[in-house]
Amino acid sequence: MKNIARQISGSIILSLGLIGLGAYADSVKNTEPAQVMLFGSFHFSNPGKDMVKTQVINVYTEENQNYLEDLSSRIATDSPTHVLLECHTNDESKMNLRFAKYIKGEHKLNIGESEQLGFRVAKKAGLSKVNCYDSDQDLPYGELLSYLEKSSPERKKLIDDYLEAWGKRFNDLYASSTLEQALDKHNDPAEDKVNLGSYIMLNDVGQGDNFIGADLSSKWWSRNFRMYANIQAVAQPGTKVFVLGGQGHSSIMRPMLELDDKRETWDVRSYF
Repeated sequence: MKNIARQISGSIILSLGLIGLGAYADSVKNTEPAQVMLFGSFHFSNPGKDMVKTQVINVYTEENQNYLEDLSSRIATDSPTHVLLECHTNDESKMNLRFAKYIKGEHKLNIGESEQLGFRVAKKAGLSKVNCYDSDQDLPYGELLSYLEKSSPERKKLIDDYLEAWGKRFNDLYASSTLEQALDKHNDPAEDKVNLGSYIMLNDVGQGDNFIGADLSSKWWSRNFRMYANIQAVAQPGTKVFVLGGQGHSSIMRPMLELDDKRETWDVRSYF
């Protein structure tokens, strides 16, 4: 009798669960999804903290300032309701103090992409504030390289050579391309694949020992899942959200956006 009761109870719970999932699916279908643009960029002001070292384009030239004015105008014309920037959520109030001064003409834009492009878009769109969506998490790059130096110097050299070649490739791009061409490259699906692949390349370091490669990769993905959660909190039904950040983040979050039933892609490629 107890077994029969358990089976009946389990069937009822399963049915209720399926009904609940069906109701959730219906609610998703009946709401207008948020539109989200993930705009990948290189860092206009490069502090040299990334594993790949590059020299970047000078965005203060007259040509590049004119381009940023034009690009921000075209994005703003499509009526974003929110502008999200790659700054830590704890720093949002400080960012908005600068943005408020910029709106009043009392603040000269800093060199970083958050202000050069993000502030411009937000002001032209008539927004009163910007949002921050970053979530810092320490990554054991140094520990991984030290581990390789001791356990597999040959593997470390291959990784060092790979990162050096990657940096040279982008240095050559920045030296020979316009700002528009460089930003287009940072939003190219082929480049996203290369970026994502770099973490698979490191993933098996320390396999069977300390799994330091897998731990580094998972922590990087964890940071980006947190960042995407911050985007989700803003990108609610009926909103149109411009999200600006490094291509290392946008390349990971694009698959998340593709899988997100409540949000759809606002295509960045149409602006190049």
